[in-house]
Amino acid sequence: MISLVVRVAALTAVYLLFLTSVEPGDVLVGVGLALLLALGEARVLGPERRSRRPSGATTLRRLSGFPALIGFTLVDMCRGSWQVAAHCLGLRPLAPGFVTLPIRRNDPASATAWAIRVGLSPDTVVVDVDTAKGELVLHVLDATDVEAVIKDQTASYQRAQRRAFP
Repeated sequence: MISLVVRVAALTAVYLLFLTSVEPGDVLVGVGLALLLALGEARVLGPERRSRRPSGATTLRRLSGFPALIGFTLVDMCRGSWQVAAHCLGLRPLAPGFVTLPIRRNDPASATAWAIRVGLSPDTVVVDVDTAKGELVLHVLDATDVEAVIKDQTASYQRAQRRAFP
């Protein structure tokens, strides 16, 4: 029951963040949609999938990683905004390009979270996520040193996301 309440609260919070509204009607619609999604997930996944969910201690440990995830994501967004602004103003000419990052295979939840977090920064655009191959393809504003981009993105995953989405 507690996990259902946590999922509904988290989904409602995401819904309200996208709406940028906390009007009572929007909150009610968000709770309703979140409840439908959470209950639908339980019905679709069935008992065999529910038994593989993390324990309460693991869930608490993962939840404790969310403040760092949010904080480092905000830092990455600010850094990316500064890089885009400098490029647009002609202060720093850059060479855009594609970069393929290695990710853990067959782990769609972690890959999706990583892709969403990386895509929030204005200097990166997620092009493809392939969990079967273990690749995340990005279009970055500065691809002059591909190895440095891979190293930076991997370090960002390690410090920001690994605890919340292992």
